[in-house]
Amino acid sequence: LLQRRSNAKVTFPGFWTNTCCSHPLHNPNEMDETNAIGIKRAAQRKLGHELGIKPQDVPLDSIRYLTRIHYKAPSNDEWGEHEIDYILFVKRDVEFVAEPNEVADTRF
Repeated sequence: LLQRRSNAKVTFPGFWTNTCCSHPLHNPNEMDETNAIGIKRAAQRKLGHELGIKPQDVPLDSIRYLTRIHYKAPSNDEWGEHEIDYILFVKRDVEFVAEPNEVADTRF
C-alpha cells in the first residue's frame, strides 16, 4: 500500500510515499530494542493514526523488521527530514480509513 501525503503536511505535501512511518515515541514501550518490538509497537500505533487500521488487525508477530536506515532529504527551502527510519513489512488483509490530514490518496 502506498499513500499520497496530504497537502496539509509540512514536509513533502502531495508526495507519494510508503504506507506509513513508525516515529517511535520516547517511552519504554516503543524504545524496547529486543527483537525490534518497540519499533513494531510504534508502527502498529501509527497504522492506526494514519490509516485507521486496528491493532488487532496487525498483530505484532505479523510485522517483519528488515533494517533501519539513516535518511536525510530536503522538502523545500525551509523544511526537510533527517531521521533514522525503520523498514518493516506486513502482509495482511485489513480494512482502513485514511486520516485526511495525513493521507490524500492510496494505491496498491
